[in-house]
Amino acid sequence: MHILLIEDMDSDAELIRLELLGEWPSLRFDWADTRQALSRMLANPPPDLVLCDSRLPGLHGAEILELVTAAWPKTPLVFCVGSPDGDPILQPVLSRAAALVDKNRMQTLVPAIKRVMAAPRPD
Repeated sequence: MHILLIEDMDSDAELIRLELLGEWPSLRFDWADTRQALSRMLANPPPDLVLCDSRLPGLHGAEILELVTAAWPKTPLVFCVGSPDGDPILQPVLSRAAALVDKNRMQTLVPAIKRVMAAPRPD
């Protein structure tokens, strides 16, 4: 499996990476922590899944969803955020994401990804 993580906190990125490697030891894991890094990643072939925080410096999760969807329309995006209910700008776009995971409940990350990957994808 190939996952792109969009996250600006090194510690959160490492926790997420370790959680995923526990389930998928051969995981290909790319990480974008800035707008520029995300732009470079979006020029590549799509990953199987995108995990995304609600914000990067200068870039909000709603904008990130638009950029990812424009570049990779068939790639599911899962928001992995610290306070799912605390971001009013993110609330309107959550329905367009494949799932939402609370970083404070990291044990739900792998099951959420498995559900998303098992779901039918649009053609």
